[in-house]
Amino acid sequence: MSAFVSQLVKGRSHLPRIEEDSQGSESPILQSSPSTKPIRRESKLTLAGGLYILVTMFIAVGAINSQNNLLFWLFGVSIATLIVSGVFSGNALMQVRLEAQALTDVCAGDRVKLHYLISNRSRFFPLFAVMISEIHDEHYPVANTNPAGVMHLGPKQTTKVFGTITPTSRGRYTIRYVRLSTRFPFGFLQKSLIFDCPRTLMVLPYELELKQGLVRTLNGRGDEVRKRSRASGNSNEYWGLRDYTHGDSKRTIAWKQSAKHGSLVVIEHAHPIASRVWIWISLDHDDVDADVAQVERAIALASSLISQASTRAVPFGLWAPAFGVRMQPSTGKAHMLRCKRALGLIDLAIESGRDIAPTVTGRDDVIAIKPGQRATTTQPNTRVLSASEYANWLQSPSSLPMQLQSKPGKRQP
Repeated sequence: MSAFVSQLVKGRSHLPRIEEDSQGSESPILQSSPSTKPIRRESKLTLAGGLYILVTMFIAVGAINSQNNLLFWLFGVSIATLIVSGVFSGNALMQVRLEAQALTDVCAGDRVKLHYLISNRSRFFPLFAVMISEIHDEHYPVANTNPAGVMHLGPKQTTKVFGTITPTSRGRYTIRYVRLSTRFPFGFLQKSLIFDCPRTLMVLPYELELKQGLVRTLNGRGDEVRKRSRASGNSNEYWGLRDYTHGDSKRTIAWKQSAKHGSLVVIEHAHPIASRVWIWISLDHDDVDADVAQVERAIALASSLISQASTRAVPFGLWAPAFGVRMQPSTGKAHMLRCKRALGLIDLAIESGRDIAPTVTGRDDVIAIKPGQRATTTQPNTRVLSASEYANWLQSPSSLPMQLQSKPGKRQP
């Protein structure tokens, strides 16, 4: 089993496992990085600058061979232009400071805004045509990036700009280095400043568009609902009116309607009563045909089921003992975020234990998610969803993200 799981994620970045109950949580880092000086300066010749130097050399050769004064003047202007290009842009960057603000939790595939605060502390030199971009490493979970830009920043001025990134892989990542660069004024040289702005980005699993009704609820009404709702949540969905009976609360009496009817009537509500739901990612020896995309798809399905259960106020628990995740059933936004973060931190290269079914009561509902082809179970009160048969639970099969689609030749033997 351990060999299978470790082969699934060969080359994947190493993430810590998580095992916590419904009381534990981990808060995201919300402090911004301090405004810092650049840790390194860079300068490189652009393609336009290389062509410009090549033309300048031809002018110099022509001037020397022909002894033409006009060519000597033109060669001098060309050299002066290069000097001005380097000096002007370099001085403008000398007193620039940058602050990168903290990042909040985001789902994979969603666009994240990167906020920057730029200060020009120079007394005389303005800043023109600046681009701010993140420096990517091999573990950076981003497919699409849109750098931030500043057209003009005068002396002693501060402005706030933002770029965007689109994470494609779940997990906790540290985004550290930021490059501020400009090619002003002529585009011959690119001067850059490198800032060290460490920030933590928590990428939750993909949020999929699931079919309705995967998380079941039981419906009741009247006195039956009021008795049963003490043990579970309820909604105030209007059902209708009925005659008043002994024992009904005075708060439920519809006084205006009672005056019209000449007798007491009470408002009746339909309360969805839901037993606890266990979301179980079941990974065992029957799933040897599962590839990385199917396991990631199972994790995304579990995260989307958590959202559906939370929307319906259904107490839910997350159960993935093979990955060291055991979250007892509860409700609320904080519990939902804890479960999603636990899914986001699962490291497929680490097997934390053998897969066992959760301990359920008679009214509990268990949704077992199988990454592989086999979608059967002998556990009571258990429904099985196969990650490979996503047309059975996805609202639109075409909405499945590209990163969760299986690729030929990646399946395990």
